[in-house]
Amino acid sequence: MNKKGFTLVEVLSVIAVLAVILTISVMSISGIRDKSLKKILETKIEQIEQAGILYGQENPDSLSNTSCGEITTINKEGEESKFTPEFCVDVTVGKLIDGNYIEKKYLEDDYDMINDVTNKSMKEDTVTVYRKNNRIYATMKEIKSNS
Repeated sequence: MNKKGFTLVEVLSVIAVLAVILTISVMSISGIRDKSLKKILETKIEQIEQAGILYGQENPDSLSNTSCGEITTINKEGEESKFTPEFCVDVTVGKLIDGNYIEKKYLEDDYDMINDVTNKSMKEDTVTVYRKNNRIYATMKEIKSNS
């Protein structure tokens, strides 16, 4: 008897192996995509903080002596320190965009910044601009677009 073709067991075995390979591939690709989106978001946050510093340098009178709450900073060794600045102001990303403090290449349609992880607008996110040791700093305080 001359055997032609594959048996049902052989075909099902090949399909099962391909399904396992496909599942592993999709999971690793989605992990790479998530890491990439988080890295893009980190870059945008750095850009927002730089814009906040520029805002504080151009508007030093806006840094009032009211408290903006406690700020947590991380040094080069990864150690956290907390303090409450005396002179600070909370500024929304939208205000930084309207004041042209953020480069256009980081904006969608020249008027909005999008959180790539959640795909939401970052205009309502808050950056705290503060003065410490006669220098201006900025840190993201509230990222509403992450929820």
